[in-house]
Amino acid sequence: MTTGERLQHYLTRFFALRQQGDDKLFLLRLDHLRTYQTARLRHSHADLLAQPDLAPALTFILNDIYNAQDLLPVAKDIQRALPLALALLPNSVMATSADALETAVLTQELDEALVDVLADKLDAPLSEADYVAGYQQLARPADRERQLAQVASFGASLEKYVRSRLLQGTFKMVKRPAHKAGFGHLYTFMEHCFAVMKPVPDANLLLQQLAQRETLLMNRLFAHHPEPFNLNF
Repeated sequence: MTTGERLQHYLTRFFALRQQGDDKLFLLRLDHLRTYQTARLRHSHADLLAQPDLAPALTFILNDIYNAQDLLPVAKDIQRALPLALALLPNSVMATSADALETAVLTQELDEALVDVLADKLDAPLSEADYVAGYQQLARPADRERQLAQVASFGASLEKYVRSRLLQGTFKMVKRPAHKAGFGHLYTFMEHCFAVMKPVPDANLLLQQLAQRETLLMNRLFAHHPEPFNLNF
């Protein structure tokens, strides 16, 4: 698929997510699941988050990609002005946007499915045992593997961008036209993404490391390890 086709494909899936609806109980349970998973991720990767040059980038990945915290305005921008965005922004930037959207959408689809499995267990503080049982019941290992492969791929595209002065210069030049054309949220999202990644010594290596760690934890979960998260990285 072309970059435009990829973006359109994942936009369709993004707007089909149940979290775009008004089911208050479902949304509350999804929020409880996200809170639990964010705490787990921060605990598992505390050593990386303790490093000043890595912490902003990892926080962005956890909040904006994994949790899709501020992605709705960005998705609406792409939906409204995709042809203009493709014409104005460098293809590498739009391809990275597609990578981010794909990762976020797949993560949210898995989370929504896990909410259905856990159901009323999310109405109280979620225990590790209940989370593990729900994760194993849902399974979908191929989708989990794809999710982590996409995280690793996202790092590769980011690394190419943040090391290219030409691409950065081109991106900065279209800031005003981008806002004028109606996709300011998309521009700001990518601008923030690139800014937090720039201090990282190697964005590709960092996200490869994150994906490898999460793959190890995933394999321990599917192998029914008695203490799947009890690892010191």
